[in-house]
Amino acid sequence: MTSILITGGQGYVGSTLARQLAARGVRVTVVDNSLVPGARIAGSRVTYVAGDIREPGEWQSALRGADAVIHLAAVVGDPACGLDTDLAWQTNYVGTVRVAEACQKAGVATLVFASTCSNYGATENDEEVDIWSPLNPQSVYAQSKIMAEHYLLSLAGSALNAHILRFATVHGLSDRMRFDLAVNVMTAHAVSRGEVAVHGGRQWRPFLHVQDAARALQAATDSTVPTLYNCGSGEENYQMAQIGEIIAREIPGTRVTVQDEAADPRNYRVNFERIRRDRLFQRRFGVVDSVREIRDAMAHGRYLDFTDAKYSNFLTAQNSLTARDTLTAAAPAGGAHIGMFSPIASV
Repeated sequence: MTSILITGGQGYVGSTLARQLAARGVRVTVVDNSLVPGARIAGSRVTYVAGDIREPGEWQSALRGADAVIHLAAVVGDPACGLDTDLAWQTNYVGTVRVAEACQKAGVATLVFASTCSNYGATENDEEVDIWSPLNPQSVYAQSKIMAEHYLLSLAGSALNAHILRFATVHGLSDRMRFDLAVNVMTAHAVSRGEVAVHGGRQWRPFLHVQDAARALQAATDSTVPTLYNCGSGEENYQMAQIGEIIAREIPGTRVTVQDEAADPRNYRVNFERIRRDRLFQRRFGVVDSVREIRDAMAHGRYLDFTDAKYSNFLTAQNSLTARDTLTAAAPAGGAHIGMFSPIASV
């Protein structure tokens, strides 16, 4: 692949991916509406195009010459999607349909879609789930991703090869940093407050370093057969209490408290054997690496304001919706253009 377009390429995974691809000599085009504080990678190999995935007319010309599209743009996370469920469905499902249609119209043969292991939702008896297991979504975020998957799977046999990666919970340093992710925010609390709160603690969750997530997306563009994978490593399945223990070991003096009343209903331990067997992904980093890199970054004075809204998809979306509602209330009869305030949070 010599030319790749990334939707949501200023986001948490997207900015990391853009940097990796540019370093490999790939010509990168990023489509992003810039409404969530994002990161731009300096360099002549990365071109930025302003556009909303729901409106292909704003960016479809950028598809000319693209070998593949990596689709990351979405309203990301359960809380952000809960703020405006109609917007979440319009972006995560309808937006994916629009991206796929634009690829077909432009003759782009490869589309890689970032989905989520949250689709498995809540499992019983700590059983391990794989891609054939029943899905039990616990949020609009997961429901919208599942419907987007169904649409892409329905394209089997068409000229568009759709590759779906169900990501484990991502963590680690990124150009567009997020502290609304479990490992990241728990580590930041340990550094700044000497305390980590574990919600429940017994529920299972798989984890994936952002650098590894970006490498897996790159690898998927080389596949010529439509695929569906869980993306992560079996070695990085943890119960949430274990995450607290890892952080306490790496940041001595940290006190771990368990909040049973705030337990997350999601509980899934995921089998990643298929992606390992097909050599599409091999883990390089783990939770402990993220804890160390965030700890060291904060020790050098970075992210001391980690509670700022710019590091949270939920808070950014909440602020954007407040601005939208304020504009609507102040608009003269006939309405106002409010689409510019849509909180599209890139992955």
